Amino acid sequence: MWMQVLDISMGKRYFLFLTACSHVLLASGEAYGWTALRPVLIKSGLFEGLDAETRNSLMTSIATFGIAGNALCKLPLGLILDRFGPRVTSLIGSLLLIAGCLIMALCDKNDQTLPIVGYFLLGIAGPFIQMPCFQFSELFGTRKASAMAYLITCFELSTGVFWIFEQLNIRFQMDSSQLFLGYACVGLYCLITSGLFWPDLPYRASPPPPPPAGGGDARESRRKAQPVHDPPALMDKPLHVQICSVPFAYVTLFLSMHIFRQGFLLATVGPQVLS
Repeated sequence: MWMQVLDISMGKRYFLFLTACSHVLLASGEAYGWTALRPVLIKSGLFEGLDAETRNSLMTSIATFGIAGNALCKLPLGLILDRFGPRVTSLIGSLLLIAGCLIMALCDKNDQTLPIVGYFLLGIAGPFIQMPCFQFSELFGTRKASAMAYLITCFELSTGVFWIFEQLNIRFQMDSSQLFLGYACVGLYCLITSGLFWPDLPYRASPPPPPPAGGGDARESRRKAQPVHDPPALMDKPLHVQICSVPFAYVTLFLSMHIFRQGFLLATVGPQVLS
């Protein structure tokens, strides 16, 4: 089921990788740009008909649900990616991005539910668009680590999408409805390009060539010919065994602590600075 890369020209490899970078840069880190988006929403009149305490509480809920959706969707996302492949996964993320943008743009500004739902969908959409892009690092063989570093850098920069929102709001007086309608076009771009160019199965690096036959010491040859019964690696064991393992518990605890720390900082740094 592995799709080899030997028949893909270098030009097509760079085209696919640059397209993947654009997906990650434009559409993967929205949930972490809340600090820049919050002033735009306030200036655009979101929850303006409510009292200050309720308004602040709802703003916090939007950020919390967006970041929580971004973090908690990873497990089902992995299952979907393994089962249906990069194309379907990215298409789902693109549709979620478009839906989230339309809800944020068109919902009533005093509705206490739809803005939370919209930002929650944006939070989920990011990983669904980002994760299928990592497989393109396999197109570059020994330079896989460098390709992965570029994709991670694009993810870090993607948190600045809502900084661009803020600048457009300040310089051109564009409100959040106009900005989110424009941002829905990014979802449409991801939908079209992933539907056309993303594979149904992940790209994989070609396996190493087999060792040359013959030669060498006869005893060494016999030793190498004997079957080796190494215990299976954890990644080759059934899913329920992996989930119940100590390494999985350690990694889950480690990531949970740091995701909580990061989410708490991003959700509260704006109000802390203002106060």
